[in-house]
Amino acid sequence: MSDLALGDRHSRPLDGLGDIASPKTILIRAGDVSGAVNRQHLLVCLVNLLARLHGVVGSIRVAVEGEMTVVTPNGAGPANAFQAVENLASWANGGRIPVLPPDGLEDLTIDMTGQMHGGASIYVWGEGWKAWIGSAPRAFSGSFGRRDCLGPYLAAALAAGEVFKHAKGLKKGRFARDDAYSLWSGESGRWEVLDDGPAVSDTHLPPLYVVGAGAVGQGIIQVLGASELASSFLVTIDHDRHDLEGTNLNRCFLAGLDDLARPKVEAVERYRTFSGLGGLEHSGTLRDYILSSRSGLHPQLVLAEARDSYDLVISAVDINTSRQDIQGLCPRVVVGGSTDGLRAQAVIYGLVGQAECLGCWNDPDDRKAKAAAREATLRGMSPEERRKELAGQVENLDAALSYLASVEPKCGQLGESDVKSFVDRVPPEFSASFVSMAAATMAAASLFRVTSELALEVDLQPKTILQFKNLSMAKTVTARRSGCPHCSVV
Repeated sequence: MSDLALGDRHSRPLDGLGDIASPKTILIRAGDVSGAVNRQHLLVCLVNLLARLHGVVGSIRVAVEGEMTVVTPNGAGPANAFQAVENLASWANGGRIPVLPPDGLEDLTIDMTGQMHGGASIYVWGEGWKAWIGSAPRAFSGSFGRRDCLGPYLAAALAAGEVFKHAKGLKKGRFARDDAYSLWSGESGRWEVLDDGPAVSDTHLPPLYVVGAGAVGQGIIQVLGASELASSFLVTIDHDRHDLEGTNLNRCFLAGLDDLARPKVEAVERYRTFSGLGGLEHSGTLRDYILSSRSGLHPQLVLAEARDSYDLVISAVDINTSRQDIQGLCPRVVVGGSTDGLRAQAVIYGLVGQAECLGCWNDPDDRKAKAAAREATLRGMSPEERRKELAGQVENLDAALSYLASVEPKCGQLGESDVKSFVDRVPPEFSASFVSMAAATMAAASLFRVTSELALEVDLQPKTILQFKNLSMAKTVTARRSGCPHCSVV
């Protein structure tokens, strides 16, 4: 099996980055993590992210001591910390990006010890709801008692993002200097002045729906499972599988190589068992779920569904028709997570007056129009450009090229089916593990914020955006679209 089994969408061109990565050997200085739950979370998440960046990361060297006690995506129990992350990487990538002891020949060093040790390229820290990344050891004090994984998971995503930028080369943007973020307030700034949030562990989460079990959906569920909740019940809905080519395995954090061609909800169910989350999975679309008979549903959801009421929904889908289906249920609150290039976004829909709903700006995809536009683009290319674009993508290349060269192509002409099949495919866009994890962590934080008794203390601007190129985090609001069929319903 080739490296492409891990997925190659992070290798696609993106404005602001270099075209070809120089694979790096990464040293993670973690120190003794025994009892330091925040650093255990950071280490687990960081290794899981880096282990999926083939072509960017060559190997991961880890200097760590102590025992790992937090839940890992592959379900390993309490174990030696080095062995835990070594097994995690092997499960995720089949040994393609191995975890090894330090050898002194590393290209980049990430220090997450929190100590005043120099000599690293990247310094990172996370605790509570806050994350920090810098180019020198942190100057602020940190506590070691919090068990929450929100800040550590965001910190891991930031560190992996810096590795990615170093490996690819940065044309636009900047590298980390001394940057802190609060998932409670949705702001960036100095660590000392950013607000932290309440403890998440041992809290009760109301029953809810997670629509989409791909990259962002699995990341959200991983955060919830690692949060040691007192009670929870998630109905996870997804019809898709981890595809045979592995084009999304580089971002599906609960799935290893053995999950290729298996339903995504199977990986979710397995992790729920490991982490103690309550819930059930539906391998089908949201429309299928509405029409199905559900056994084992939480009693609160049984009563609500009998009234066609869907109170709290997480949208982790990347297709606009699916977003329209979610909004069509008229949920009271929707929490959405999404990515666009190196931008991660989380949005709370339904709690701020005159703000957008999930359906406002997510128009249903017009596949026919997109296919026609792609065919027009092909026809506008030179013969050499067409051949390069279609080589290896169609069954009969010469027939397809002849069809495209026709001034007045005829229906049923040889090569037409090859061209139509090609232009109808949705071309995979750039996506990377760390961006999806950031969006997932931001969405999970938004979920905790709207269900917390302390949520009224937060300026609830519904949209939070994190841009990895320039390391900015900001909160904003987008107004409703005039004429939206959902918002116009009284």
